[in-house]
Amino acid sequence: MHPNNLFYLLIIGLLLPLSVQAQNVNVRDSAENERVEAHAEYIKGLEEFENENYQNALDHLTVAYSTLPNHAGVNYALADAYMAVDDLSNAAFYGKKAADLDPENKWYHLKLANIYRRAGKNQATIEELKLALKYHPNATDVMSELASVYSQHGEHLESNKIYNQLLNMTGPDIGIFLQKLQNFNELGMRDSAIVQLKKIRRLDPDNLSTLHMLSNYYLEIDQPQQAKKMLREALDKNNRDPKTLVMLSDIYVEEAQWDSVGTLLGNVVSDPIIKRQAKLDVSQYLFSRYQQSPNNDSLKHALEQILQKFVESEPEYGAAHALAADYYLNENNNTKALEALAKTNELAPSNDMAWRQRIQLLLAEGRYNEVIEAGKKADEHVPQDPFVLYFVGNAHLAKGNQQESLEWFEKAAQAPARKPFKSAIYGSMGDSYSALDQWEEAKKAYEQALSLDPQNHNTLNNYAYYLSERGEQLDKAEEMALKAIELAEDNPSYLDTVGWVYYQKGNYDKARRYIQASIDTGGASAEVLEHMGDVMQKLNNTSEAREWWEKALQKDPSRSHLKEKIVQ
Repeated sequence: MHPNNLFYLLIIGLLLPLSVQAQNVNVRDSAENERVEAHAEYIKGLEEFENENYQNALDHLTVAYSTLPNHAGVNYALADAYMAVDDLSNAAFYGKKAADLDPENKWYHLKLANIYRRAGKNQATIEELKLALKYHPNATDVMSELASVYSQHGEHLESNKIYNQLLNMTGPDIGIFLQKLQNFNELGMRDSAIVQLKKIRRLDPDNLSTLHMLSNYYLEIDQPQQAKKMLREALDKNNRDPKTLVMLSDIYVEEAQWDSVGTLLGNVVSDPIIKRQAKLDVSQYLFSRYQQSPNNDSLKHALEQILQKFVESEPEYGAAHALAADYYLNENNNTKALEALAKTNELAPSNDMAWRQRIQLLLAEGRYNEVIEAGKKADEHVPQDPFVLYFVGNAHLAKGNQQESLEWFEKAAQAPARKPFKSAIYGSMGDSYSALDQWEEAKKAYEQALSLDPQNHNTLNNYAYYLSERGEQLDKAEEMALKAIELAEDNPSYLDTVGWVYYQKGNYDKARRYIQASIDTGGASAEVLEHMGDVMQKLNNTSEAREWWEKALQKDPSRSHLKEKIVQ
């Protein structure tokens, strides 16, 4: 062999091991870089999870998992992220893997148990929690979770066994006694439940909530005397506690001991030391009970006494007068309701409901000037209230102040309100424009009203009537008028409108039938009676026509034009 070749072979022989070694180093460096990058992705995934960007978290954690499939933390994080997006199948897969990789980690078992529990896998949840206890036999959080799972799935005795173990470990605990109490309740073991309540009471003898709880439980098991005993003990500790007083009053109401109810709650609302809100709560409670039994005269009498004492003890408290107003409205005692509402407006001018109630009631009684005056004051304190604006607009309309009514209706239409009420506003605007003989504007308003609420029967009727008065679009008027009486079939005005549409169409027999139906309701106006006379005239029954015109004039003497009809 040539010496140079030998030298070359020697060199190659020396270099080959070095080359292999370099390749191994490069491989190790590459693997280390991958691990570093995977850990970086893991950290990013955790950050995204903390920021509740769960899909981004899954993207980063999945990349980390491709390099670190046996990293318990990565698997746990993936389980957490999949659980957050409610993918319980994947959450269980990665949670199980994390727990298998690090079986002594309590949190991994708890997470997997939580996933199983959410998935409705009761037995798997229990087994996983037991496995956690195998490694951590004194872990109270795991034991509490296991007891809760047993209870949730109806294994109440097993649940209480765990709770007893917890009590042995932690000592007396109100929360655990309460859990045991619930389990005994579910099992129907009343005596055992009461034992738990008594233990709770001994732990915190001055706690009113415990006595309330005992009282409620005695009521559930039909022992009202024991329930009252607990509440009296509570009153011994605090004779001004509103909740205790209401609970005791509730028992007296059930037992129809009205004198006791009146005395007990009367003392509350008369006591100057008890806060106003507590007095209001007590009074509202009794009012709600009365609303459930409106025919109970004894309860009504007790309520009236309480409300009177409440108002007398807190004469400057707007809420007291507002509650009294609610009661009087419920009793249709408009006079006292208006007095109470006026006082509420004075003392609590920001109470929009009180303004609405008062103004609407005045409007219903035809006291239009008072509506307008109260409406101006209301608009200062509760501006842009659509109901107030609408009621005042209607008061102006009823007085014949059509231009003023439109101003109020326009403001009402601009205020926020639901479609049916907006429809009512535009319907009234149509009535105002019609009264001003601005017919094109009236039609626009009526059409707007019906586009907002096609079931607005008042607008259907009024629109139909004004069309019939003008002799326009009588087929459309007939359709709307008939739809109105479908929606409110016994309304005398609506029945008259249908009759008047038929009158204008020359169908006098149909007109007579519908107008007679309006009269038969007993609520027909003088205008309806006049319409019947007009129909009878068209049917060539002049004498009967005069009789109807005379009735109309008697009902409304201001309709002086009828005199000419009668003598013709």
